[in-house]
Amino acid sequence: MSNRLFNYKNYTPFFKQLSKENQNLLISLGEEIIVPSGKTLFYEGEAVKEIYIVKHGQVQLSKKTMENKKFVLHIKRENDIVGEFSLFNDMRASMTGEVLSDSTLIRLNLDVLEGVFIQNGEIATAFIKLFARNTQSTQAKFSDLLLYGKTGAFYSVLIRFVHSYGVEHPNGIKIDKKLTNQDLAYFIGSSRETVNRMFNELKKEGVAELEQGYIIIKKLEELKKHLHCDKCPLEICTIS
Repeated sequence: MSNRLFNYKNYTPFFKQLSKENQNLLISLGEEIIVPSGKTLFYEGEAVKEIYIVKHGQVQLSKKTMENKKFVLHIKRENDIVGEFSLFNDMRASMTGEVLSDSTLIRLNLDVLEGVFIQNGEIATAFIKLFARNTQSTQAKFSDLLLYGKTGAFYSVLIRFVHSYGVEHPNGIKIDKKLTNQDLAYFIGSSRETVNRMFNELKKEGVAELEQGYIIIKKLEELKKHLHCDKCPLEICTIS
């Protein structure tokens, strides 16, 4: 991860990186669907025949650990793509996609999309770059867990939430998304009790606090020091 604070508001999501003409082309080839909160779009290991553009809402991507615990890797938001891992290689779903809030999605058939790639180099190149970026982001999250253990993975998740949902606060940076200890546990494949213990340590050290259910990070650099945050590009240091 990086020493600089990534401002998610200044980040241009994948769909908005395309020209207006190509945005309209993809929308015209897709089907707009309304998906309720809690609906599963696809399961890990399943053959996937569609990808989705998030027009409104949130989609969570997760895996199961060897202990059969949920391990959340990404939360996709407006103008993000869901399911791109099945492009180019006919791979089965490497994650489970679950809708977190009532969402409006554009569903695109893979066969139709691959036909577009043949005709439109800009769209094909954009998807290849997206695939590479998301692969790098996933690998970085696993790397933090493997190199720095549960504590490092927990710090990594907090930094990524700061970069994705952080807003200025008198005491530091507020993560503008309510997160329970169980929510955070899913992001490191651990237990609620383990997260509770680690967060209490951060509170004792004056690094973090809770305010009306929101996490306030008071000393972001302390978290970054633990992870030697100087390796990852800012664009992959998010929760998306």
